[in-house]
Amino acid sequence: MNEASLRPDAIFSRGPDITDELEHLVRPDVVHRRLYTDPDLFDLEMERVFGGTWCYLGHESEVPDPGCFVRRRLGRRQVLLVRTAEGGLRGLLNRCTHRGTTLVGEQRGCAHRFTCPYHGWRFDLDGRLQNLPVPDSYDRLYERPFDLGQLKVASHRGFVFATLAAEPPALEEWLGAALPWLDEHVDRYPGGKLKVVETAVKVEYGGNWKMSWDNAADGIHATFAHRSYNLIGKEAETDTVLARNPTDTPMISRTLGHGHCVVDQRPGIPDGPWSTMRPLPTTDELVGALSETGRGDRETLDLATGSMANLSLFPNLVFVGNQLMVVEPVAADRTRLTMYLTLAEDAPDEVNLIRMRVDEDFVSFGTPDDLEMFERVQDGLQVVEEEWIDISRGESAGDSVDEHGLVTGDIATEAPIRAYLEEWKRLMAKPIPTTVRRSRIEAAKFDKRLRRQRRNTETT
Repeated sequence: MNEASLRPDAIFSRGPDITDELEHLVRPDVVHRRLYTDPDLFDLEMERVFGGTWCYLGHESEVPDPGCFVRRRLGRRQVLLVRTAEGGLRGLLNRCTHRGTTLVGEQRGCAHRFTCPYHGWRFDLDGRLQNLPVPDSYDRLYERPFDLGQLKVASHRGFVFATLAAEPPALEEWLGAALPWLDEHVDRYPGGKLKVVETAVKVEYGGNWKMSWDNAADGIHATFAHRSYNLIGKEAETDTVLARNPTDTPMISRTLGHGHCVVDQRPGIPDGPWSTMRPLPTTDELVGALSETGRGDRETLDLATGSMANLSLFPNLVFVGNQLMVVEPVAADRTRLTMYLTLAEDAPDEVNLIRMRVDEDFVSFGTPDDLEMFERVQDGLQVVEEEWIDISRGESAGDSVDEHGLVTGDIATEAPIRAYLEEWKRLMAKPIPTTVRRSRIEAAKFDKRLRRQRRNTETT
């Protein structure tokens, strides 16, 4: 690679191996502005990051019965998470194999089959081509790849992930050090049972998707960006955890490999998560009702709020409070965040009603602060003469590294940013072989189905 191609203002290369250029753009202490502004980089991210690794697709509670489906995106790919007639899970590309038409327009629903609105091709819930007009006009139809394209799907404790990688690592291997944190999150719910609420909160901001990732493990911004939220807590005489001096708290951040990380606020709140909650509409009455039934104990009240351990699974899922926040890139300078409230299925009704109030609280008074900061950063990055962004906080200044290379630092460290960018570089450097899987059936079975269809056509 010649020197000119390494200049910060060079047009981004789409060669098979761009390791040198990425090493230039992402350094141990700084990152180049182009990571957030370059449309060519964004296009490559949609292919290599959101196609070459496991991505969160949905939760099993969203597709409880055969025929239930939800529509999602992995990069620019529209995907359906479907519960099949046999009760299994499939990740189907939402694209008719005839002419490429988007097959399903609804965000969620239940169906016995999927029928293309353009030419009437019909597919089973497992993606197999079931019926099509004028089948005898195709030669050797059974040899054509007309079954719906599929992703590899795997589930852990109800959380469903998918990938197009031809030979991905096992899901548990990819989760790695994040696995016990995910298990701990699920185990908070009675019986380990949680439910994702169908109606999600969707917001968009004018900034790059990685800004939300930078923000997820940033322990300093809360003291400043969420000033109004903290002032409301102060007026209610509540020790809001976000209002504390980030250098004067035992809260920690940890990298977990593959770009994952966790921010554990619990060491800074010995009285438990509920102690940090200020009064919210109807919560006094709901807590009173719990107390009357003997369920007003600390463990039950702590369940009504988040765990105070924010887990981030790169590249698109963040556990924050009672929410699952899914990061959906739209363009280099536009991102959609979809926030799903979770309920504890076997908890008292009052607990889940309080969870709804807690969910509304930060979304209404905290999230807008973050979105404004993201857009301010994106605007600031339009100054092309200022090329570099600092990500050095904590490096060789308090961070500790274990034998696996995982970093633990205080709440102020930027180690999680440096760690996810290392995974980003790995995924971006070289194309990871991807493949579209299909639910194949034997040619004889397909011929039998076609003959039956032809007989039905002749009799009508």
